[in-house]
Amino acid sequence: MLDIKVINKNADGSFRVEPCGCENNITVYDVRFCARKMCSPEKITVEFNIPYVGAFSVWNSGCGLVRNILPDWRPEHQVSKSRLASGIPIQSVISQDGSNVFTLSVTDAKTPIEISTGSEEAGKSCLCRVSFFAEPVGQLVEYKTQIIIDERKIPFYEAIKAAAERMRQGKQVVPDAARMPMYSTWYNYHQNINDDELIEECKRAYELGMRSIIIDDGWQTDNNGGGYSYCGDWQVCQHKIKDMRSFIDKIHNIGMKVILWYSVPYVGRRSDVWEHFQGKYLDSEENEQNCLDPRFPEVREYLAGIYEKAASEWELDGFKLDFIDAFEFTEYSDKVSAERDFDSLEDAIECLLSEITARLKQTNPDIILEFRQSYIGPVVTQYGNMIRVGDCALDAFINRVGVLDLRMTSGKAAVHSDMITWNADETNESVSKQLIAVLFGVPQVSVKLAEITKEHRSVLKFWLDFWIENQNVLLDGKLKIYNPEANYSMAEAELNGKKICVCYSRNIVDYSGGNLTAVNGTGESFIALRGNGKIKYIICDCMGANIESGIKDIKDIAVFDVPQSGLLIAEGEG
Repeated sequence: MLDIKVINKNADGSFRVEPCGCENNITVYDVRFCARKMCSPEKITVEFNIPYVGAFSVWNSGCGLVRNILPDWRPEHQVSKSRLASGIPIQSVISQDGSNVFTLSVTDAKTPIEISTGSEEAGKSCLCRVSFFAEPVGQLVEYKTQIIIDERKIPFYEAIKAAAERMRQGKQVVPDAARMPMYSTWYNYHQNINDDELIEECKRAYELGMRSIIIDDGWQTDNNGGGYSYCGDWQVCQHKIKDMRSFIDKIHNIGMKVILWYSVPYVGRRSDVWEHFQGKYLDSEENEQNCLDPRFPEVREYLAGIYEKAASEWELDGFKLDFIDAFEFTEYSDKVSAERDFDSLEDAIECLLSEITARLKQTNPDIILEFRQSYIGPVVTQYGNMIRVGDCALDAFINRVGVLDLRMTSGKAAVHSDMITWNADETNESVSKQLIAVLFGVPQVSVKLAEITKEHRSVLKFWLDFWIENQNVLLDGKLKIYNPEANYSMAEAELNGKKICVCYSRNIVDYSGGNLTAVNGTGESFIALRGNGKIKYIICDCMGANIESGIKDIKDIAVFDVPQSGLLIAEGEG
């Protein structure tokens, strides 16, 4: 067992960390804080050392592209920050071959927690710190959770997935529509939307395989200047959408569902309700926009009522609920009002999400709810059924990493890409790479379909057709992810003898029989298969055109000339 030291004990009560058991290289420690009376505990930190043997990289849900091991004395050393509305309390240390060295997690995904791992030079070890109540919390008299250290020599993605599943609460129900490609208005229109134009775009999107439109910011305001100072009233801007119900009916008649954007916490100074909610904001009332405080029942009722009314009156199919991670305490947050029925912000956020979900599902049991990074944890994902990568326009690299990160921790929720967009002068291969980057998630597309070239339309059609045909393998197959230290050089999914492998920077693919599709998402023009036996193969370009086919006898390694953004389809012969 580890020697766990409590660095800063809380004067408000007793704090203990005790070993609970070790089985199959998974060690569990019980954590308990007992207050002398109701209090808001100050931050408590524990630390311990684990030998740094075989460690090469680090992962947490907020690490982005920074995955190297850092010394503990560096102020930016790897820290996993989590609370109900942001992040996940998991920190994983990984070997170069992709095996788990150890994965450190806390089973409480609601309370603000920080987990850090930094190299400790003198002892050649990893100095691990876990901080509880890392941000202000509501009053409590007792707190219990567990620290879990998983040292199994298994693939890193399996250890991370297992840690997330230990925290998951409730059953995840995902409507089929959340698992189909979607059209988004954001990167192509921003706030400058028009109902007649969007109806025509929906017709084009449907032909390409998209089955929902996400109508983003702009539908609720005449102002197109950005920002959120006009948010809060949620009335339709009739210069943009003349009649919301009629507009939605027309889109439904095309065969598409409608998802509408709302910024959940924000109320702007220029809204009619700005004055009404004075005293019930989390930040300074001098701001141009502010975050509502969900600890007030009136706030929760207002928000849930708006969404329920929209779903019922307009027959909406879903909601893009934005900025839930912006619910945060500040120095201006209320501390004394008797109108609040919660002291804990995290509990209030969960209550808000629970109330919204329950009321919307009464209206439509298959309601679609989109959340996005960083509110992605196991508690909130029992409410949101599609989880999107954070905004990264034009950045296939970040989109790829985000999709694969989310696939490890989101359970059954439909993981969505950030909206795919591109410059009109891009090559067909580069457009393809935007789509190839997110094949293991559900693609969202945000270009004006009326304005893309005929070739770009063919590229989009091919890859969306490919994705739809292989949806069950890509989303439900056994997922393997390679080289986290290189932000994933390759990923593959396999289901019922069919494997799809996407090469991002690594071109060597293992083949052991069955049906294989290898996608060339690298900057090179080849893919090498490693295996033995005779195969039938087809090579296609980025628009699906067959450019070569034949039979080849593989002995150890065989190299195939596959163009960038092309595919190699192989099947055992005989």
